[in-house]
Amino acid sequence: MHEIKMPQLGQSVEEASIVEWLKQEGDPIKEGEPLYKVQTDKAEIEVESTATGVLRKILIEPDVLVPVLTVIALVGEPDEALPDLSQYQAGAAPAEAEPEPKATAAAATPAAAPAAAGRSFVSPRARTRAKELGIDPAALAGTGPKGRVIEADILAYADKVAAIKITPTARRLAAVKGVDIVTLSGTGAGGKITKADVEKAVAKPAPTRTEVSVTPQGKRIPLTPMRSIIAKRMTESKFMAPHYYITVETDMSALIKRYRNGGLSFKPSYTDLVLAAAIKALREYPSVNATWDGDAVIELADINLGVAVALPTGLIVPVVKHAQDMSLEGIHHACRELAEKARTDRLMPDDYTGNTFTVSNLGVYGVDHFTAIINQPDSAILAVGQINDRPVVINGGIDIRPIMKLTLSSDHRVIDGATAAQFMGRLKEIIETADL
Repeated sequence: MHEIKMPQLGQSVEEASIVEWLKQEGDPIKEGEPLYKVQTDKAEIEVESTATGVLRKILIEPDVLVPVLTVIALVGEPDEALPDLSQYQAGAAPAEAEPEPKATAAAATPAAAPAAAGRSFVSPRARTRAKELGIDPAALAGTGPKGRVIEADILAYADKVAAIKITPTARRLAAVKGVDIVTLSGTGAGGKITKADVEKAVAKPAPTRTEVSVTPQGKRIPLTPMRSIIAKRMTESKFMAPHYYITVETDMSALIKRYRNGGLSFKPSYTDLVLAAAIKALREYPSVNATWDGDAVIELADINLGVAVALPTGLIVPVVKHAQDMSLEGIHHACRELAEKARTDRLMPDDYTGNTFTVSNLGVYGVDHFTAIINQPDSAILAVGQINDRPVVINGGIDIRPIMKLTLSSDHRVIDGATAAQFMGRLKEIIETADL
């Protein structure tokens, strides 16, 4: 029997959750074939099986956050006996100190509630007490460190169950159907929960992670994991870093003539050209390729360019590492490869971490000008608009030139206004002289 483990997805990733199993128990699976999708703290990743055989047992359901290297499934032969599954209990972790409960709960036999989406960390002592009382700890909101379920949570839940007024028939039915009686409202005499109340709860379909509902206010669309992460990180960045913005207009004539129509063996995108220009400007202004470190500013040795890519589920920012060492052709191929991996859910965490400066191009969507929120831990992000033919004054005469607007969002804790202005002036000069 082969153990399928939550992979080590990168040095900075300590835990992840399964978004979707692509195979079901009993399905054949080959090594290297996509088996499930994982949600890390930034992106959704398709993960391949590490074994060939039959998917015998799924141990971790979707939306449960578990540490990397946790055993999440078993693959074996069709008739191979399963091992003792108790050794694979989700959330098992080394014992740690937790406060002693102040009171002992009265004996109760609550129904095992369905597993809740989200964290499933349970202390060993809480797990033992839950087993004694017949409680599923995965259904509880933990009050311990990092949301861990501790013994006091189990006893508090047991006390609630013991105080509930419920008929014996309703209690037995709830236990069989896996209904958490704490969540029920009784319609019997004195608010007692009846068999009909339990049957009503069983008949009501449970909402799913992706279920869209209609309310009096309009359509309610639950957040995907990626959308939740985007909301959290962008809110933190906007309120943590004091943003300010500088915009310049650049004449793209020379760059287009030299690199887009210059007979190269490849055709660079406008994003490639802006990235190459940004790299040169960042070499000359290392204070822009920097990060805030609480009591210091770190000017970073490498230029790692984040390139925003729009997906149906949200925004992801793959990173071109060590871009200062790349040619224009190298940048072109690196960006294409990362964009393709992003669109096919094949990005690994190391592909979208370590950024030092980010470029976001909405010009492909017909946007002339916009301001972007800084992609932490960067101190600046460059927003790129579309190229438009516009009349400009050249040597006292009017000419039509392809003009692009570039806007730099900067963190004022790290980059002063004069520095940002000088950087953007140099970037404009590099582009307009095609001096990559």
